[in-house]
Amino acid sequence: MHSSKEMPACEDRTLFESTVGAVRPLRGKGRAIPVPPVRARHLSVPDKTLEAMPADGLEFALHHTDEYFEGHVPGLDPVIMARLRAGRYSLEKHLDMHGMNARQACDALHAFIKDAYMHSLRCVVVVTGRGRNSPGGIGILRRLVQSWLCRAPLKRVVLAFCTAGVNNGGAGAVYVLLRRHKKSRGKIVWERVPFDEDFQAF
Repeated sequence: MHSSKEMPACEDRTLFESTVGAVRPLRGKGRAIPVPPVRARHLSVPDKTLEAMPADGLEFALHHTDEYFEGHVPGLDPVIMARLRAGRYSLEKHLDMHGMNARQACDALHAFIKDAYMHSLRCVVVVTGRGRNSPGGIGILRRLVQSWLCRAPLKRVVLAFCTAGVNNGGAGAVYVLLRRHKKSRGKIVWERVPFDEDFQAF
């Protein structure tokens, strides 16, 4: 990605807008999450910017409050992160974890992200629920999903994630932005499911 010293701001903005193209806001309430066909319009984002991000050994930049959390690979274009927060990317698939225990949710997330990545999907949503019926009202799945996305093998294909907008589940859902599927990325050990120690308390 060109720095501001290498390219005037106006040219940089023109390049980004021509690459991303038009978007439209998502509609719906609560858990009413639109599920486009598998071959829905893919994300159009500057791949040179995204694919330059290292996948191995990275630590996600994390930010969170009681109602919101987000994470992204270091160096991700802030404009891309802002658009993800705003829900301005087409959601191509969703996973609803309601009724799952932690083990089931972990396995489901692992299979879901792998399938989405292998089918070259770019933006998906994971519905964890707010956890209001959990002990102490703490959203256990919501917390665990954040942890799992930052661990191998999922961290190798995830660029960013954040709490979804109110029209897509709000604090009970997570937008996940994926890397473009590349056979040259190297072997991803999909058999490695996030650590079993997460389940010692369940």
